[in-house]
This record gives sequence, structure tokens and C-alpha cells, in this order.
Amino acid sequence: MLRVNNLKAAYGKVEALHGVSFHVERGEIVTLIGANGAGKSTTLKALMRLTPPESPTVTGGDIIFEGRSILGLEGHTVVDKLKMTLVPEGRHIFGNLTVMENLTLAAWTRRHESSKKDLEHIFDLFPRLAERARQRSDTLSGGEQQMLAVGRALMTKCAVLLLDEPSMGLAPLIMYDMFRTLKQLNSEGLTIIVVEQNAKLALQVADRGYVLNTGEVVAEGTGEDLLQRPEIKSAYLGG
Repeated sequence: MLRVNNLKAAYGKVEALHGVSFHVERGEIVTLIGANGAGKSTTLKALMRLTPPESPTVTGGDIIFEGRSILGLEGHTVVDKLKMTLVPEGRHIFGNLTVMENLTLAAWTRRHESSKKDLEHIFDLFPRLAERARQRSDTLSGGEQQMLAVGRALMTKCAVLLLDEPSMGLAPLIMYDMFRTLKQLNSEGLTIIVVEQNAKLALQVADRGYVLNTGEVVAEGTGEDLLQRPEIKSAYLGG
């Protein structure tokens, strides 16, 4: 479904990706793990074709989506036509809008297509959002804001969901609930690419994983395989 070939990207004159390659099959959960500064978030931003300075400039390689290069596309086209959506690090919800307004605003790409069933599905996934539908989003807890960020992405009717550090700042119970929800969405057919500092949790739910280090892929394998490798345990899983 998605293939990244020798991708190089830079912020100004500083190269952040030095030739990253990986692929994602339809219906998979693929995780990118690595230390801070490894290039994980940069890779997601490049995939979404965001414009600088928010996103790096691609200086080499290619991103192939369903057999077609997407380097010439703009971010809104990636969401609208390719149905690939990013839940950014830090959530970036619209705090001055209510939960319902955030969700309905995200359906703008749907135009005249009804979003009622999708709203119902999101409220089934996250009952807390249904309880707070009329509440201003900046008054939600961190966990509730993350639920809203995921729900907002799902309102685009995406086929590929990209998540950047979905567990950041969450209490352990909320974090595990979030990843159980991601597994449920995947079982419903959603393809997921997740960048996550909690490498153990990410690898436990992922079909496959890639380890990034200073802008390069240094290891890859199934989630189970990477969990068992001594060098991965030592560097990323706490021994």
C-alpha cells in the first residue's frame, strides 16, 4: 500500500533523514521506534506532505502510495484523495471549539456524505467524548484530548491512520486503553502507522516494526521478533 524508498529530508541545510526505506501493507499496524531525534516524526510529516517549516523538505528518494509517487501532492490532497490522516504529537485540537465542533469540522473532506454513522462509531469507541460532546475541548483531560484527536482523524474516513506519540502524557490505564482501541480499529480494516516512545507497547501491538537511529533504519522485523532481540531490548526496552 505504501512504500518509502531511500527517503532523504532536511530542515533547511540540516539533513534529518539519510535514506529511510520501509513499506506498509494494507491492513497492517507498523511502528517506527527509536530515540528522540531519530527521525520518526520527520518521517510522518514527510508522508503527509506538510509544507515547511512544519515539515522537512524531501531532498531525495520517493514515497509511493498504491503504485504512485505522492511527492508532488499537497497535504490537503493526501487527506482528501489518498485518505491518509495524521494524529500529530501534542494533539493540536481546536481548544476554543467543543468536542462536537472538532469532530464535525474534520468531516469537511466528506462534503455531502453523511457522517452520522461515523460519529456514532467514534462515540462507541470513546464514550467519554459522547459525555462531553458540548464541552470546550481545552477543558478536557489529556487522555480525553487524545481520544478527540484520534476521533477527529477518523472523521476524515481515513484508510491509513498515522499517529505520532499517541501515549505521550497519558496515565498507564488510558494509554493501554488507547492501544486496545487502535487494535480494534485495525481489526476493522484500518491501516495504522504509529510512532511511539513506549517501544515495548508499540511492538506488542504491531505486525512489523522499524528501528530508526539518527535518520536511518537500523533494524526491522515483526513486532515479536524485535521484542526478543537482545540489542533492541538493551537499547529501547530497558534491558
